[in-house]
Amino acid sequence: MKRLDYLYDNSMEIKFDEGTNIVFISDVHRGDGTFYDSMLPNINIYKTALSYYYRREFIYVEVGDGDELWKNRNYDNISYCYNDIFKLFNKFKEENRIYMIYGNHDIIKNRESFYHIQYRALRKIGTDYGKNFLDFIKDIEFYEGINFKFTPVNEKFLVTHGHQVDLINSDYWLLSRFLVRYVWKFLNGLAGFKDPISPAKNNKKGSKVDRKLEKWSEINGKMLICGHTHNSRMPAKFDPPYFNDGCCILPYAMTAIEIESGSISLVKWSVESQESGVLWIRRKVIVGPNSIKDYLLFARDKRIRIIEESKKQKIKPKK
Repeated sequence: MKRLDYLYDNSMEIKFDEGTNIVFISDVHRGDGTFYDSMLPNINIYKTALSYYYRREFIYVEVGDGDELWKNRNYDNISYCYNDIFKLFNKFKEENRIYMIYGNHDIIKNRESFYHIQYRALRKIGTDYGKNFLDFIKDIEFYEGINFKFTPVNEKFLVTHGHQVDLINSDYWLLSRFLVRYVWKFLNGLAGFKDPISPAKNNKKGSKVDRKLEKWSEINGKMLICGHTHNSRMPAKFDPPYFNDGCCILPYAMTAIEIESGSISLVKWSVESQESGVLWIRRKVIVGPNSIKDYLLFARDKRIRIIEESKKQKIKPKK
């Protein structure tokens, strides 16, 4: 919980208003193009969604676990299989419309040597191998958290992956990575075992993490957007303002959170079929659109009450 406090107080701040469109997408888990690549079945859905957001001038915010770097040791295959995605990322980058947050599965992006290590590794394969990927990660910053301030009410909310409240996937992430890479990856492929340390594959664990994140939002009176658990959620107007954008590896579907014209929505992209048998990719609003101002003002009022109650407790006379 303290790490979330720190991120809220110290993370970079981006200001926006009703004229700004933003999409939050997490847990893409871009992989190596093999059976172990959870994202591969949804690559066309994801690419369609990205193209839609690019055309409509959205800011793209990746809320952690964009690349699967627990199952995979490097970008040899990721940069090749998702070349078109990184090419599209570069178009966002050229227009300063993309921000990247790292999660537990791609936490190595926070290292200063990240670009140079990938550059040397991919150059050993070929001069132009992984060019779009390398062009993208060059001179781009990967954040643990970002604050977004809605200027009409001068209130902000924190966006971070959410693994910070999940001990085994934060403090002990090296152990978790070892188990995923060398144990659960193969047990899952051979016998269908689920990874017990992943909140995405363990419903009880995922719900527990969601409750912790929701509790932080409630007891602090602060709005929060996360990923990590793969459980998409958007609160009712007077519930603790904890949002989760879900993931991109649902069965032939992905979810995202959109902010457009001062309203926030939870959306789902999925493959659907017509009676003629033609398959198409559909964007559907699941919840919303709701006024983001209402959520932020509710959080502010809650925060003020918490502060006032704390002051009363301090001045309460001792018996």
